[in-house]
Formats: sequence, C-alpha cells, structure tokens
Amino acid sequence: MYRQLTDQAEKYLRSLYQQDDIAGQLKRKLADLMARGEANADAACRALRLSRRTLQRRLKAERTSFQKILKEVRAELAVNYLKDARLKSLEIAMLLGYSNISSFTTAFKSWYDMPPAEYRDKILAA
Repeated sequence: MYRQLTDQAEKYLRSLYQQDDIAGQLKRKLADLMARGEANADAACRALRLSRRTLQRRLKAERTSFQKILKEVRAELAVNYLKDARLKSLEIAMLLGYSNISSFTTAFKSWYDMPPAEYRDKILAA
C-alpha cells in the first residue's frame, strides 16, 4: 500500500511544473509528506528547512498561504487517487489527512461541485 501511495505522490510531483518559488517547493514537499501522513505546517517547515514565520512571510510575498497550497495539493491528489478503483473513498480521505469521509466529501464538493463518488463514476466511465 505504501508503494502505491508513494507512486501516486510521485506522479503528482512530476505533474507539477518546475517552480523555484516557495509555493512550488511547498507543493512538492506536501505531496511527499502526505504520502507519509505528515502533511502539516511543522513537517513542511522541517522539510524545507525554514522557520514557520519565514515560510509564512515568503508565501505572503507570493500572495498565497500554507492552507491554500495544502488545499490545492489535496484537490489534485484526490483526483489522482479517485482514478484508482482499488482505493475506497475512506482510504482516500485518510490519505489526504481528513479525519472522516464527511470532511473529505465536503471539501471535494467545494473543489469540483460534485461528491467524490460521482466524480469517480464519471472518470471510470470515460
């Protein structure tokens, strides 16, 4: 299972265009950390070797935030995970750092205007 998760995260990392800005670096780190269940600000700061305040300052200079980047990474990984029919929605929710499927479903609806099950049905039918 860990291998499958790291493969998914690596696909996402490769899909990110090569950004040298802090937002791009954070996206790459978060995708990796999420596969290990460590996608939080403290783990990201350690991985980037930055203090929390420095990370906040640099992200603010790029007109973004940690929460916004985390949401973008979760949204992209959610779509990648839903393409894999072997993964259940609850597993995907846990992989993305949600404590329950309800929170994941609510977030997914806010990103794509439909629940994850409907999105998966459309992807797999195509």
